[in-house]
Amino acid sequence: MSGPSSPIDAPAPLDDRASRGDDHAEGGVQGSSRVPRRALVVGLAAVALLGVVGAGLSWRWFVRPPVDGPVPADAIVMFGGAGDRFGKTVQLAEEGYADVVVLSDPDEVGEPFTAYGFFCRNTPYDGYEPHDYEAICFDPATHTTRGEARFVAGLARERGWETVNLVTTTEQATRARMMLARCWEGEIHSVTVATDLFRPARILYEWGAMARAVLERRDC
Repeated sequence: MSGPSSPIDAPAPLDDRASRGDDHAEGGVQGSSRVPRRALVVGLAAVALLGVVGAGLSWRWFVRPPVDGPVPADAIVMFGGAGDRFGKTVQLAEEGYADVVVLSDPDEVGEPFTAYGFFCRNTPYDGYEPHDYEAICFDPATHTTRGEARFVAGLARERGWETVNLVTTTEQATRARMMLARCWEGEIHSVTVATDLFRPARILYEWGAMARAVLERRDC
């Protein structure tokens, strides 16, 4: 008959403790891995939200901006840029929307004439005949939308204007209107023309210009 087992022969639950320790360690690794995963999900959701908001603002500001013109006004104002702005401006004047046309017409370095000087001198040229309304060409102090807005605002106050039709491209309409409204308290009615330039590039440019106008240059 064998005697009682010696304490040395008693099995020790080391494996169970080790197993529980391994499980605990594994759970710790899994728990720590959840943090980066949650951060990734939150980051992707934030990017998606920004994309939706950006697309909505792009549509509202640059693709389908509020357009409420033309209306009978004191003047038809054309800011410089792409698209057939000049043709649209002349069309509105011929249709009798205003007796004064104001054209942004910067001096070109090395050029003896400006783009619309012939029109403001009422000289027939390239199919355009003499007109019976006033045409004012101006070279803004700075060749920017801000410079154009400052000039037009000063002229509007000088002449006591209350309403203008502002001709721009579709992409520029929101920013141009905002810049002029900062300098002048009259009514501004937007009239837009299309451009054959690559629209995504135009919208990207306008985003940069709008950000600068809102963050850096918030006054007239």
